[in-house]
Order: sequence, then structure tokens, then C-alpha cells
Amino acid sequence: MTDDQRSAPKDTLDAQLSESLPDAITPPVGTGKGRIDLTEGPIQGHILRMLGPFALAVLALLSAGLIDTIYLGNLTDDARPDLGVMALAAVGFAYPLTFLGNSANIGLGAGTMSAISRAIGKGDHAKAARHAAAAILFALFVMTILVSLMWLFIPSLLPMMGAKGEVGVMASQYLAISLPGLVIVSVAMISNNILRAGGEAALPSSIMILGAVLNIIIDPFLIFGWGPFPRLEVPGAALATVIGNTVAALFGFYIVQFRRKAVSFVEMTFSSIRHAWWTVGKVGLPAAVTNIIVPIGTAVAVSIIGNSLTVEDVAAFTLTSRAELLSVGLLYALSACIGAVTGQNGGAGKTDRVREAFKVSYKICLIWTSIAAAILALLARPIADVFTNDPVVLDLATTYFWIVPITISGYGFVFVSAAGFNALGRPLFGLVYTIMRSLLLFAPLIGVGVYFDGLRGAFFGIAAANIISGGIAYYWSMYKAPMAAKDG
Repeated sequence: MTDDQRSAPKDTLDAQLSESLPDAITPPVGTGKGRIDLTEGPIQGHILRMLGPFALAVLALLSAGLIDTIYLGNLTDDARPDLGVMALAAVGFAYPLTFLGNSANIGLGAGTMSAISRAIGKGDHAKAARHAAAAILFALFVMTILVSLMWLFIPSLLPMMGAKGEVGVMASQYLAISLPGLVIVSVAMISNNILRAGGEAALPSSIMILGAVLNIIIDPFLIFGWGPFPRLEVPGAALATVIGNTVAALFGFYIVQFRRKAVSFVEMTFSSIRHAWWTVGKVGLPAAVTNIIVPIGTAVAVSIIGNSLTVEDVAAFTLTSRAELLSVGLLYALSACIGAVTGQNGGAGKTDRVREAFKVSYKICLIWTSIAAAILALLARPIADVFTNDPVVLDLATTYFWIVPITISGYGFVFVSAAGFNALGRPLFGLVYTIMRSLLLFAPLIGVGVYFDGLRGAFFGIAAANIISGGIAYYWSMYKAPMAAKDG
């Protein structure tokens, strides 16, 4: 059977659905206000235009996480002199699990943008609207199952990672609140990607910024018990995040459903949902697995440090993991830009423009990393000092800023490449790159580093993993990988 014969039933279904749904109820995705045609005009201009708003949004998200860490690291209690260190360690143990859930959401969002941007590139706006509606339902379904499974395994996972005693209790309390919130995050994530697929930047960024700003505002009231609120400490940080994400999800759904009319639930049938779930899922699920691999690697790294070193080392590793976001933040924003460009141009068959999008993105990775690394090296001690008042943790964390940041561009090459190929309907490239970086290099090299030189050795292991994986991702993407989009 040929590829054309295999795709015939799917294409026939799309045609029948497009004819049966009138324009009044299947508004074209992105053809009205806010839509940008990314198949024309300079590639660098499109990426830089989107990069600004997305960088602000990522900065807001990262600021929320950093402020959580600062507040928790500076908690004090006369009865518990090590409270700040324990709080940092607890969030460090919980972080890989929440990161896993967020990574799954990011992967499902990648599948959504891939399906919708390719449909827009082909001019099939009715299909894009159906895919958008089905993607929201698909994300809610997948995340409910994933969160339920994670919830069941919390009692066994945390002790395996080395979270014991009061630190383990704090980590469990954090997860009890934050894990269910990941289902809510899925609506905000999918709404964001529906808008990004049409080339928009301001509105999807506003969804992310709204949730982050609310999180930042609410944080001190719930962590420290300001005003009439109880002092919740670690659980308070989790609750503030969930509240912010809930408002962001409601706002995002309102925008895509009523303002942009970018989704259509009308006359959805089992067959149309099944087809849309297949289209979104064949990119979204591998992309979710790709993103989940990163926190798995992080969990293994935390387990190595937690079972081999001290609580102070875990706290310092948590601090540096959050501080790392200062250098990778712009690169995360860049990965949010490249998918829309490669997806639309790949869907339109413009492979030269797809290749140019990768080239421009790699150049931005190198320029930004060089600037960020210089700043972080010069301000290493003051930055670490913001996060903790413990002198041991401070000394342990400071060396990170002199070793790892200069290599972050390699890590950027990996996840920017993954985002670009996901939008082309080719998620296996990102999956292989991420397995190589997080499982074959990151976790094992940290283990070797810890064995020979403690936490500083772990930092050298991270740097080596970034350099090796980034070089391979760049070479294979530019010289071996196809630039054409798959049908879908």
C-alpha cells in the first residue's frame, strides 16, 4: 500500500468535514485580526518579532519560579534553624515530578501547534479549527491520566530520590497541591499554542504573563502568612502557582473560543475527534515523551546527589537549577518562535525557509549564551546570595556560575531543534536528541562528576553533556535531517 492510499481515508474525512461545517461555525484560524503569514517576508524578522513578547512571557514565568525559590530559601523559624535549607531541598525533590507534568503539557502543546500550523500553511483553516478544539479535550484527557499515575507513586518515588524526614513531608505537601494543578495548566498551554500557530505573539504571551504575575503577587501572602492568610510555607508556594495558572487557563480559553474564534466544538463527531487526536497525538505524544525525558534525567541527577552527598548539596543544586533559568529563558522563548515558522513554511513546502529558521535560531543561541555567561560569571556570588542565607549552600552553588552557563548554547541547540522538527511533524529527531542529552550524557556524567569531585564535579558533568549533545544536534539537523513537513 502506498502513502497516498494510506492517507486517502483521512483526506476524505477532512474534505467531508470541511464541506459539512459552515463558515459561521468554523471560523478560520488566524485569518482575521492578529494572524501573521510566516511563509512570506524575512525569516529573521519573523523570529525576532515574536521573540520579544515571548521573552517577556518566559521572563515572567521564570521570575515566578525564582521568587518562589528566594522566598522559600529565606524562610526562618527559631524552632527550625535549617528551615530555609529544608524548604529548598523539598522543592528540589518535588521539582522533577512537577517538571515532568509541565513537560508533558509542553509536548502536547507542540503537537497542537504542529497540527494547526501545518493546516494553516496549506490554507485549510476549517481543519485547523477542528484540531484546536480536539487538542484541548485531548490534553485534559492525557493529563488527568498522567497526574493520577504520578499521585499514586509519590509515596515510593520521594524516598527513592532521598527525600526523607521533614524534607520528604514538605515535598509531599508541595506535590499534593501542584500535581492536580497540572491538569488546569493544560488548558492554558493548548490555548497558547493555538494562538502561536497563527503567528501571534502578544496574546499568547499575555496568557503566560497573567498567570506568572498573579503567582508572584500571591506568593508572600501564602508562604509567610501576610495579613489574614495562614503561614503555609512550602504548600503556600504550590497553591499560589495553581491559583495563577487557573486564572491564566480561563483567560486563554476565553481568548481562543470567543475573541479569536480559533476553535470549533460544533458538530464534533467521534470520527472527527479520533482523527484530530491522531493528528495531534502522533506529534504531541512523542514530543511529550521528549520533554518528560528531561525531568527524568533531572530526577536521576537529584537522586545521585541526594543519596551520595548532603542536604546542603541538594539545596545548592536546586538553587543552581532555578538560577540556570536566567540563561536559558530567552532560549525557551526562541523555541516557542521557531515552531510556528517551521510549521507554516514546512506546510507550504518552503524547505529553504525552514532551514533558514534553524540557522537564525542557532545564531541567536550562541549570541545570547555568550552575553549571559559573562554576566553570570561576574555576578556569581551576589546572584547566589539572593537565594539563600546559608553560607555552606552559598559556597557550593557559586562554582556553578563559572562552569555551566558558557555551555548552555549546546542545550539550547537541543531543545530549539526539537521544537522546530516537532512543528514539521517529525518528533523523533527531538526525542533522539533529548534521550542523548538527558539520559545518555547528563545523568551519567553527573554521576561520574559526583564520584570524583562532589557537587562541583556534577557541574562539570552538566557542561560536558551540553557541549556534546549540542554539537551533535547542530550537525545532524543542518546536514542530515529533512526540512520538509509531513502530511497531517
